[in-house]
Amino acid sequence: MKATLLFNNTAYGLAAPQVGYDLRIIVLNAKKEDVSYNDAQDIPLTIMINPKWKNIGDCMDEQYEACASVPQIAGKVRRYKNIEIEYYDENAKYIKRQVNGFFARLIQHECDHLDGIIFLNRVEKDFATKEMIKKYNLKKSSE
Repeated sequence: MKATLLFNNTAYGLAAPQVGYDLRIIVLNAKKEDVSYNDAQDIPLTIMINPKWKNIGDCMDEQYEACASVPQIAGKVRRYKNIEIEYYDENAKYIKRQVNGFFARLIQHECDHLDGIIFLNRVEKDFATKEMIKKYNLKKSSE
């Protein structure tokens, strides 16, 4: 999964079901300068085994999301801005931490895949092709 994610330089996360494994594993990796979200941060290569998250507060943010599972389309999705995540890393170490912004969005997106949900199920309005999205300034979409 790590190699697949790193090979696809346009994806920031990958869930095991996306590559044919019925496992509760997600892999994340993002460089701030490559991400178009207003609250992006560097996310080192992170493996989360059996991740579970819960929202911290009710603050939500709506931004365009895209997915390697649904090429060429994006849509606005509301996600919690602040979450607490629990998981085991690749060394079986238990980790519990709080994350926010783009990192929280990415975890929620990838955890949806573990439950058979794709971002299209969460879009309430505003679909666009990826080509059209390039014309929008995503950094201003939630301001």
